[in-house]
Amino acid sequence: MAPAIRHADLVAELRTVRERGLLRLRHTPLPALTAAAAALGSPVDAEMAPSSIASLLGHVVNGMGDGTLATACAYTFGVIAGTRDWPAQSRRRRASEVYAVSPERFRKHHERMIIEYAAEEILRLCGGQARLPTDEGLPLGARRRLFLGPPGRERHVTVCRMPVQALRDMDILVSSENVYLEMSKTFKSSLSASLRSAAARRNDVGELIDDVLQRELHDWSRAHGREGLAVAPGTVVATSSGELARTGIRRIYHAATAIPRTHTNDYDVEPTGVVRAVGNAFHLAGQERDRFAPPLRSICFPLFGAGRGGLDPGTSFAYLWAGLEPQLSDGWEVYLLTRSTASCAAVLRSLTDLGARPE
Repeated sequence: MAPAIRHADLVAELRTVRERGLLRLRHTPLPALTAAAAALGSPVDAEMAPSSIASLLGHVVNGMGDGTLATACAYTFGVIAGTRDWPAQSRRRRASEVYAVSPERFRKHHERMIIEYAAEEILRLCGGQARLPTDEGLPLGARRRLFLGPPGRERHVTVCRMPVQALRDMDILVSSENVYLEMSKTFKSSLSASLRSAAARRNDVGELIDDVLQRELHDWSRAHGREGLAVAPGTVVATSSGELARTGIRRIYHAATAIPRTHTNDYDVEPTGVVRAVGNAFHLAGQERDRFAPPLRSICFPLFGAGRGGLDPGTSFAYLWAGLEPQLSDGWEVYLLTRSTASCAAVLRSLTDLGARPE
């Protein structure tokens, strides 16, 4: 690592990136960030500096995993595809929603933490002399439609690599829940936690006033005599989307696929439960399709069990695909939601092995 790269310099320059955005860096001197990108193998000339810094920040976000920190960081710097041209206030507002706080509170607390942590991660990368990846398969925030089957009888599926907060205009979003239909706490990093937080209604200072999804799940459990009791793996329960309706998400389907292990914090995910959940989700979607105007037409699935379930992303996809593949010709727009580089690459690789081809 070059000795000139200091944490304080990186923090100052990262604040500049946050304020100006990635598209407005061409004539902005950022010597510490440029030196860090160069140390990791990126071009150092002035013309390439902005794209090198964008790659550096994308690598930092990828290294943070799938939690709220990574998502808020991605919005803060405009790393998510489609946000690079957003003004600073829009990026800050969206990042504040990840933590369910007001933009002002986010500015005073979370944003400082994110910038300082990003600087630490850059120093760590430089200290280890890691190299920036040249091909991550699919950029954060991007989608790729893939076709399967012979011409004229193609079926297609769209792979999305993004945090759930970045999804837009999705009729049905499927979430993995435990068999007790108890969602993850909002401060956790799981899909269930992110959905619960994003769908909740809050007042102007970010305080919770209606835990919409968990409330509706409790209502369902009471109505069906399952309060405090487990449901069968593969059970799917529909709720509204709460505040996510503002982003075009219309229904949340809660698929009970995670079976808690006694006296641990871990879960088991069985292939039969995943296959049953996928089938039940499509069955429920078919029942609800025409109850809405316009009718429901798109459904998005996660990789069940690839988080706390401990499944390898490739194995999780295999479980999912066993239930999904027979349903692809039923008139639904089908999406697969991934977040990390590894999970997205595993899904794309598996689909390619199945003969999928790009649009």
